[in-house]
Amino acid sequence: MRNVIARSCEARSKAILKQAKVSYKAWVCCLVSCLISFQLFAQQNSDNQYKQPLVEVLKEIEARFGVQIKYSEPQVSDKWVKYANWRFRIDVDETLMNVLMPLDMKVNKEKDKVYKLKEYEYYRWDVEDGWAFLDQLATKYHDKTSWEVRKMLLKPALYEALQLAPLPVKQISKPIITQKRIMDGYTVENIAIEILPGLYVNGSLYKPLKFKGKIPLVLSPDGHWEKQRYRADCQIRCAMIAKMGAMAFSYDLFAWGESMLQFKYEDHRRSLSQTVQTLGGISILDYFTSLKEVDTARIGISGGSGAGSHSILMTALDDRIKLSAPVVAMSSYFYGGCPCESGMPIHFCGGGTNNVELAAMAAPKPMLIVSDGGDWTAETPQHDFPYLQKIYGYYGVSAHVENVHLPTERHDFGMNKRIALYDFLVKHFKLNATSVKDKAGKYDEGNCTVEPEKAMYVFGDKGELLPKNAIMGFEQLEKLWNKQVSTNVQKESRYKVAVVDLMILKRQKLSAFQLTKEIGADGLELDMGGLGDRETFDNQLADETIRVQFLTKAKELSLEISSLAMTGFYAQSFAKRPTYKKMVQDCINTMQLMNVKVGFLPLGVQGDLVKNPELRTPIIERLKIVGKMAEKAGVVIGIETALDATGELQLLKEVGSKSIKSYFNFSNALKNGRDLHKELSILGKDNIIQIHATNDDGVWLQDDPKIGMLKVKQTLDEMGWSGWLVVERSRDANNTKDVKRNFSTNTAYLKKIFQTN
Repeated sequence: MRNVIARSCEARSKAILKQAKVSYKAWVCCLVSCLISFQLFAQQNSDNQYKQPLVEVLKEIEARFGVQIKYSEPQVSDKWVKYANWRFRIDVDETLMNVLMPLDMKVNKEKDKVYKLKEYEYYRWDVEDGWAFLDQLATKYHDKTSWEVRKMLLKPALYEALQLAPLPVKQISKPIITQKRIMDGYTVENIAIEILPGLYVNGSLYKPLKFKGKIPLVLSPDGHWEKQRYRADCQIRCAMIAKMGAMAFSYDLFAWGESMLQFKYEDHRRSLSQTVQTLGGISILDYFTSLKEVDTARIGISGGSGAGSHSILMTALDDRIKLSAPVVAMSSYFYGGCPCESGMPIHFCGGGTNNVELAAMAAPKPMLIVSDGGDWTAETPQHDFPYLQKIYGYYGVSAHVENVHLPTERHDFGMNKRIALYDFLVKHFKLNATSVKDKAGKYDEGNCTVEPEKAMYVFGDKGELLPKNAIMGFEQLEKLWNKQVSTNVQKESRYKVAVVDLMILKRQKLSAFQLTKEIGADGLELDMGGLGDRETFDNQLADETIRVQFLTKAKELSLEISSLAMTGFYAQSFAKRPTYKKMVQDCINTMQLMNVKVGFLPLGVQGDLVKNPELRTPIIERLKIVGKMAEKAGVVIGIETALDATGELQLLKEVGSKSIKSYFNFSNALKNGRDLHKELSILGKDNIIQIHATNDDGVWLQDDPKIGMLKVKQTLDEMGWSGWLVVERSRDANNTKDVKRNFSTNTAYLKKIFQTN
């Protein structure tokens, strides 16, 4: 071994002496270095694990193999290699791997005999490894049904991994919008949307100068390039989309662009950036889907590089996106080199996944994959794209996924990449390409205005217009987020908000879940179906296939089923209906199959005990029977009566079943001139199973002077009650048909009161 070191010293000395104009001092330095290495070697043995400083080992590799290794002082400082000389092999690449792998480091080969030292890149795999893993994932499904099962497993897991299950309380503050600028065929205005208290996502909205009716929306998140959304190619792309007849919203990633008024660039390199960016995308969708001019059937997303990864994730998570076009982003062997792409454990979901499988979750919606030869998408056409075609083939729409590969181009959002996007939008969103093409039929971007950066600010040249509540710095964000997570935990055990499928016009329809998600509620009260002259309810949930679809969709969207409602008894007589046992048993059976613990039984018009006191005895006798049925099944039936709290409490005592409780309705007390808060207190927490939080159907809850919601919360807090607040109606009298807006407003208001400290 001593001969090895001696030969190394000799080789190193000769290498320096061969250099032109070498100084005697340099030669002496080399000799000293060799002597130090020799001394270190003399001290090495198995007792100290043959340890050597990494910097010395790298120099030895350079000398022995005649290569250059680039590195910085911080990369090698205080790092030691155990069993250093035992790691040498006859091949330089194998030697480097043996030395660096235990230190979680590697080298990139820049050219022949030139290497650059890198930290271990967990997000970058060998091509063959990426392909092999994708092939393994593909064995989990073989047709549409098995693929849908896989998707249903992945989606809720993604929300969990991002710490977005449940989602934070939706902000009800209005977006901050700057003055509109008029351009050639389009307009631009800057918008800031509050996504958490004091946390804003900023962007610029491009709209056609003239349009009628509803038009498409294309979300355009910005990638990891200089100048952010202020770049010329970004402005031009959005302007062209607007000139073709759609809206384009260009927005910043977290701690990027105008977001850097609140944060530092280093904050973008934190894992929470991925969560914040995703929440920003969801909040943006919440805002734009509330606008009457947005065609919700034509919402797309297209970002490049890191924003391409964001586009893939957003499409996988949110069904409101109907078209996806990630540019120079998707790869089976590259997971995104930034924490905003892979900082949270989304790739461990479902036992492990990758960006290609996540992209496939868009199927069967139209998807364009743009790749090039100058980055990690260079191999896309060979393996990843055929995989996507196979998934789309399960739906019989293989042509809905396209790949435009540009082998001679580099990592950017250049002209040819933009043309690919324009063509795809024209094809699937029916945009007007002729409005932006020249006489030769080529896209002409010449009439698009590239504005100065300052023109695109929301908060002024130096941030002087930042709202007073704006959080400043990552430390404040962490505190806010930790409080949010804590609030979510408290929310799980205290107050939750649901809506009624019947009242959102989605009675026993699967689409009720997506609408509930868009409304922002935590759960849904499902109706048992119509009754009429039938022997029992027209219950679609009795069909196992439909029932499984409902349960799967609820899990996918991280929603709960708060209760099953027998609303048929509103008009039918519970006291006289001969088949009441079968009806209630059908409801209880469905509750058991769906793991729902509360059933709603209104005594309704024909069971009004104030107007029809003679029905009291038969109703009590029937409720005793129902109570035994519910108790046997381990569920609770909540009844709604016309009695005041004292009368209802007495009724419950006469029934004498712990499985029959009050399903309290605000409107019953208020419309009869009773004190809502006293009524709640009289019944007490143990006798109220759920609450219908509603009153007059003509005014939103936040505008209803009769309720006093803050006092309601105080009363329920003092009682120690917890449970579901279920919104029935309380619609704006001037706009009763706008279901989403009415229920979103009421839900947001209840969450603001009951789910924030």
